[in-house]
Amino acid sequence: MRIAWVLLTLALATGAHTQSAGSKMTPEMYRQMLKDMQYWNAQGTRYDEIRKRANALYPDRRNTPLRDVNISDGEIREVEAISRKYLPQAYVNISPVVTHCPCEEGPMCTAQVYVVAQTADKTRGLQLSQMKGRWEVGAVQQWWLRREDIVRQHTGNQFLDEYLYEKAVHEIYEEFPVCADQVMPASQAASATPTPQEETRKK
Repeated sequence: MRIAWVLLTLALATGAHTQSAGSKMTPEMYRQMLKDMQYWNAQGTRYDEIRKRANALYPDRRNTPLRDVNISDGEIREVEAISRKYLPQAYVNISPVVTHCPCEEGPMCTAQVYVVAQTADKTRGLQLSQMKGRWEVGAVQQWWLRREDIVRQHTGNQFLDEYLYEKAVHEIYEEFPVCADQVMPASQAASATPTPQEETRKK
């Protein structure tokens, strides 16, 4: 990824516009792409810290510290109802209820469970957090669902494809949940400007 990013930066800086015949990319759009990438590079240390924290909190089964009273029948029905919106209709396994939520979940989080749905060919999991006595998809799990939805586009322009992917990734880093007692550095995010693809649609 680092090598591809460097090559893309060099290509944009030298004006190498290898694009499809029907592309309407302009030099101004390429300059905006380069400007955005320079911003992302300047924020590299902060983005690395966000990435590390996100990976450390990747939703998974936890077995400690256990809640004094494990999940009730009513909670099981609530958890299963939520899980059906996100997981395959398959056998569902619910982990023990644990306490001590990460601070990114917010001060109202009191417990978490990890739900696994298993089919013949795949297994998918979902982390739920309990807020004010009700189970819901927590902030970190919601973030990871959005992060994993990011895919590369196929516009016919390899530079634009790489740029749009990097833009989506860095935008999602800016949205990573922050602990209530932390203040993130002020961001002049590149996402505030229209993407070259959006500019193209306007023409």
